[in-house]
Amino acid sequence: MLALTLGLHWTVLQSVAWMGMLVNYSSTGSFEEALEKTFDGKHPCKLCLAVAAGERSERNQKQLLNSFGKSDWLFAGSSEFTFIRPESVAVVPPSDLPPLFFGESPPVPPPRLA
Repeated sequence: MLALTLGLHWTVLQSVAWMGMLVNYSSTGSFEEALEKTFDGKHPCKLCLAVAAGERSERNQKQLLNSFGKSDWLFAGSSEFTFIRPESVAVVPPSDLPPLFFGESPPVPPPRLA
């Protein structure tokens, strides 16, 4: 949960995207050219674009949540909270069977359905 809260999932995805770009670009040119194309920001891959869109969307959602007051968000504008007592309470009738204790072993042989 901490990793998701800190946004480390975006960092992992971006690292995977960069590694894929390095492999892809180095197959068509030199390693130096691959490094330059990977990190210049002019040649993003589909995963890089998806990560950027996801980070933007997450940032917008956080800003939207922060724009609401806590009481507005939790109670939909109402600062009152009322406890409602139930009308009736279910009562379990006493049983003729002896109480089961956790230390007891099951009956031997086990009971069979007729």
